Amino acid sequence: MGLFSKNPARSSQHTSSTIIAQGCSIRGNIELTCNIQVDGYVEGKVRTDQTLVISNQGRVKGEIIANHIVINGMYDGTCYANSIEILQDGKASGTIHCDDLSIERGGSFLGETQPTSEETVTVINSQQKEDKAVSKNEKPKKVANAAK
Repeated sequence: MGLFSKNPARSSQHTSSTIIAQGCSIRGNIELTCNIQVDGYVEGKVRTDQTLVISNQGRVKGEIIANHIVINGMYDGTCYANSIEILQDGKASGTIHCDDLSIERGGSFLGETQPTSEETVTVINSQQKEDKAVSKNEKPKKVANAAK
């Protein structure tokens, strides 16, 4: 099942994950289609189609848009998700837009919750972004025929 496996179809069945390691600090925007686990510090906007996990040592400050969020570290900001779990060591503050929120004993949340709507949780892929950018232009540019 390694890199040089004789059955390459088997290796593509695994989902990939991105890990922000402990001691690593990122400021900016992150867009992913895979799972992400934060063991370090992230400040900015994080968007993923999958699950975002903030581990015990992890810290996130900013906006999160994900299908599922698991908080076992510290989070401060606004998040949009289909489901959110705050585990026993998790501490969240800010605004949560979610219809499925669970907080384990020991976990804490200080802020407000709002119901979510489908358009706030939908992540736009890069092809959809290109289509929207093209549709915003009122007059398409004409290309001169160079073969004359």
